[in-house]
Amino acid sequence: MISMQRILLSVLLIAAQPSVCNSFSSNNFRLQQSGATRVKADFESLVQPKRPSRFASSTTLHSVYASSGVPEGIDAKVGKFRPGPEISIGSLKLNWYGTIFGIIGVSLGFVWWASLAAYQGFQSLTRQKFDRQRRVPVEFGHLWGTIVLRLTNCYPVISGKKNLKAIYKRDKETKKRKPVMFVANHASWMDIYYVGISLGWHNYKMVAKSELLKVPFLAKSLLAAKHIVLDRTDLKSQLQTYKTGVKYLKDGVNLVTFAEGTRSDNGRLGPFKKGAFRMATATGASIVPISICYAHKVHPKNYVLPVRMGRRIPASIHVGEPIDTEGKSEDELTENVWCQIAENLPESQKPLVGTPRSVK
Repeated sequence: MISMQRILLSVLLIAAQPSVCNSFSSNNFRLQQSGATRVKADFESLVQPKRPSRFASSTTLHSVYASSGVPEGIDAKVGKFRPGPEISIGSLKLNWYGTIFGIIGVSLGFVWWASLAAYQGFQSLTRQKFDRQRRVPVEFGHLWGTIVLRLTNCYPVISGKKNLKAIYKRDKETKKRKPVMFVANHASWMDIYYVGISLGWHNYKMVAKSELLKVPFLAKSLLAAKHIVLDRTDLKSQLQTYKTGVKYLKDGVNLVTFAEGTRSDNGRLGPFKKGAFRMATATGASIVPISICYAHKVHPKNYVLPVRMGRRIPASIHVGEPIDTEGKSEDELTENVWCQIAENLPESQKPLVGTPRSVK
């Protein structure tokens, strides 16, 4: 009697779910339990979809793309925020929190600017023989950003710190650290703050667009620390960016890039450009994916300054595991990094189905 029940149940389940036929052929059935109820439960456990590997094909990476469901949890909470009284400054807006953030940031910014100016003066006197990799200005910026974010309750939650410890660990034989390329999603000006904070007290160079040179304090920092400034409309600048980036990596200096090339309009992950991956493969540097969550809700694109406390959401950053570039093509690396960043983003920032993973 039990044998007939097993046969009938098998036929019914296969007819109802034809997509699991392959799964049946690759699993050993455990039908030692007695009774029709237990047999059914055993079959149901077999037809549950397996969790896809982190870098599975696009047809199985359901965790990468956004679902069409109603926002839940933090996503729902974030969507209900009201910025309060605000004023318009040209095409941008400013609310009460942004005013407070600006007062604190600018006040401390004068000290930051003076420190950078003194550093540049010292470099001129010593003919730039001191601090050749320009780490000191990066430390100044880290200190300024840490104080501003702490005072304004905007400091992000940082996860994946164990991955950073492994990255910064020195090789036992050479006593040197292997340089890496940090690649992050980009949806807000706060991304610059958050990435810098997450990397800790270490030297790095950021690939930044030339428009940032119009921001007084930030421009001073970019030039003093010799970050890489890219003019996206100039082919010569693009070639120079590649050469400078490769040289930094060969000299052991980490790089930070926002591979989308510009801020996302809606916060969702967009397609990557391949410049960062070319630099990494040319030098053998590993790539570290960084997922920045809710920065665009802290500082929306249509506001001059942040509109809310990042800690209240909370805004967060996840530093992923390094991805080795050896033996991998640019296309494969682009897809791997893109998928890993997407997996660690909230539902509201995951890319929509059909979003390309890279552009030329």
